[in-house]
Amino acid sequence: MKRHILFLVSMFTALTLHAGITTYTFTNVNWGTAENAWTCNKAGAAYETTTNPNFQNGVKVTSNATYTGAGATSVSSFTNVRRITLNYATTTSGKGSFRIQVGTNAPIDTAVTIGQANHDLTIVLPEAQTGQITFQVNCTKNSIYLYKISIRSEDGLSPIFTQSTFQLVTALSQLQDSDQIIFGVADNTTNMIMGYYDEYISQNNIHAIKGKYNAGRDIVDANDDAIYTVRISADPATGNTAYIFRDELRYEQAYLVASGGRTKNKLTLYTDVTSSAYGNNGYWHMTIAADGTAVIENLGTSERKYMQYNASDKLFGCYGDPNSQTKVCLYREVPAPASTDPVIVASMVNFGDIVLSGSAPAEGSKTIEVNAMNLTADITASLKHGAPFSLNTTTLDRDGDNLTISYSVAAPGHYIDTLVLTSGTTSTEVSVLINAIREMTVAEAVHAGEFELVYLNPVVVTKKFDNYIFVRDETGSMIIFNTTNPATDKPYGQGLEKGHRLTGVTGRFVNYYGVPEIRPTAAWTVAPQKETVLPESVTQVIDSADVCRYLAIPNATISGGALTYNLSPVTYNLIDAFNTGLPAGTHGQVDVIVMISHDELQLWFVDATDATALDESTFNLQSSIFNLQSSIFNIMGQSVGSNYHGVVIRNGIKQLQ
Repeated sequence: MKRHILFLVSMFTALTLHAGITTYTFTNVNWGTAENAWTCNKAGAAYETTTNPNFQNGVKVTSNATYTGAGATSVSSFTNVRRITLNYATTTSGKGSFRIQVGTNAPIDTAVTIGQANHDLTIVLPEAQTGQITFQVNCTKNSIYLYKISIRSEDGLSPIFTQSTFQLVTALSQLQDSDQIIFGVADNTTNMIMGYYDEYISQNNIHAIKGKYNAGRDIVDANDDAIYTVRISADPATGNTAYIFRDELRYEQAYLVASGGRTKNKLTLYTDVTSSAYGNNGYWHMTIAADGTAVIENLGTSERKYMQYNASDKLFGCYGDPNSQTKVCLYREVPAPASTDPVIVASMVNFGDIVLSGSAPAEGSKTIEVNAMNLTADITASLKHGAPFSLNTTTLDRDGDNLTISYSVAAPGHYIDTLVLTSGTTSTEVSVLINAIREMTVAEAVHAGEFELVYLNPVVVTKKFDNYIFVRDETGSMIIFNTTNPATDKPYGQGLEKGHRLTGVTGRFVNYYGVPEIRPTAAWTVAPQKETVLPESVTQVIDSADVCRYLAIPNATISGGALTYNLSPVTYNLIDAFNTGLPAGTHGQVDVIVMISHDELQLWFVDATDATALDESTFNLQSSIFNLQSSIFNIMGQSVGSNYHGVVIRNGIKQLQ
């Protein structure tokens, strides 16, 4: 499929009401907004636009006496103002201060922070104040840009926000066009849901991820990695009701489709609902039983039509027999009713998988939005355990605030903590977690769990062919199955050759029918100089433990597509997978890559040295040397008795006089 990047743009309107906060974004030198909410006391020097990605446009105030002290007064009066936040930037050396005053209360002066990046300056008033708000921008050097101002007060409207639930669909009539849905598993024991399409994991199916069901399995928790949009349409062939499943969260426009399938579980994502190869394969027919069990049949020409869950491979795919795997079920998003009860809402903080490299700890942070409603006291934030996590503040506004959670991890492991948010008797707890992985050897990586993130550092390329990159270290061998780097739209392994040393190989582990593979998720580093890579010598019978190894087999015989050698009673299937050309009848050293295909051990031919040809060549070389020695002997024999620098040559033997 064609990948799309979905840009979620947060558009600031001139007036935004959010959780007790009234926000104004300025649009011209006279501090104008769409609502003309401010009376200009002194205009700014300019309304500046910029291509710098670190800060927004804003009203420019310079140190020139004509403009310093520019500002405005709000048309409206605000009740019980508790916080005022100014979003601003400066030039490289911009200096100055802001003055804020509410009504007739004492003004507050606060210095700016220098830097060409937007800052949020939050002024906390010593007590709640009421009145019109006046601000001034006093610039003492270069320029200051004021972008927007946010006021927390009783006049700021708190939105009616709720935590939606995803509830089991037990009849088709419950589904509405544009419903948000999650695909679940229709049994009482499997806590998995359908994830999203990821070509680095598989191009033939949709991977399963863990879901959180309630005890009755009629509700599943929301998960942004599992949400699809259902569109109710018509079957182009018959006009009957049909369903389309769009992935709108991760792609601009993409659809679940069934795409063929003799040997693969062809459930994937296309940017079109119809295909020249498989017809109307983005359209589906559904029946749903009273217990929620759904039969979802594709309306295209794919050989495998029925969407089901494969428990053994932990994936969602399409199958020819509607009863060959576990059936699925649907959960639709249902908003919870609004409540006047005090509430605090925050999302789980999952930093995901991070890689530890070298001795320095890995560090990072994530900012979440904490929403709150009907609280009478500010929110205290704390962690039950602390390290490796930390918070940027311990107090949040009672109407909600942003909170930054950071981590500093030096050792591998699964780290889990609980973020506790409390206001009076109202409290909520949120999980904070991270999975830190360290550098692995190949021997460790091949025992990783399915789709587990692994990190190899370093490995050497033993063979590169098409999408196959065979690599090894001192402990073993495996494959990097080459895919496209979305950052460059080119293969990760572009330009790789045998002997290249790779560092920082990061990817998801897949055991592909016995072949250990890494599907890369990030670019690696390639050493500039290639190394000499020789095959390992075979000393015993080759078996499945040798898969992906680059081996030299001595005393081997090639007969057609078969290979035998003196250390093994087994005849091996020799495959010309690299299009090298099998030299039939060869007896000598044969270099191979060991592979498994559909449970069959195969040797993929790399090179051969024919021992018969080598013996003949050696004989000819030895004959040439003998003839050369004879010629030298004859020449030297003719010089018997001659005296050369005190050395007499007699019968070809030098003797000192």
